[in-house]
Amino acid sequence: MGKLKQLLSSDASLLRKYASGDATAFDMLYQRHKDALFHFLYCSMPNAAIVEEIAQDTWITVIEQAPTYKPLAAFRTWLFTIGRNRLIDHQRRKVNNQPALDDSLLEQHRSTDMTAEDQTLLAELIVALDELPAEQRDTFLLQQQGFSNKEIANITDVGPETVKSRLRYAKSTTRKRMGALS
Repeated sequence: MGKLKQLLSSDASLLRKYASGDATAFDMLYQRHKDALFHFLYCSMPNAAIVEEIAQDTWITVIEQAPTYKPLAAFRTWLFTIGRNRLIDHQRRKVNNQPALDDSLLEQHRSTDMTAEDQTLLAELIVALDELPAEQRDTFLLQQQGFSNKEIANITDVGPETVKSRLRYAKSTTRKRMGALS
């Protein structure tokens, strides 16, 4: 019975239920994935207002495509692909392709129990990630969200070897920059 309940509440089945008119199914999907999507987008574009807009556009696309959704990949992979594509579209429209660093992430963590040293490390990490090429940053952040290399390859539409290479360069460059900043 537990497996049946899990199947009935899988992401794909929730999206099918939503497409059939069950609004609570969409609410469950949204609650399940909204924070992870926002976090990924925010780390790629550290500006809360812009990320809110991109995330909202992503969910609107999910709503529009729900009736024709075919589960060729996990829902989460499909969702993050849409979100990443919306982010790329936004960056292409910008005159200056450098994301504007928003201090709200740092401010959010200043109000927590983080030590001054941890806050400094977080600020350095955000700067180091912001300086990575977008492809490397996205690949790194997707891995941090728990996606496998194969899922990252699907989301970013590149081969698995390219994913491995981007991860290697992103980690190496970030380590060097973090070391240089310390």
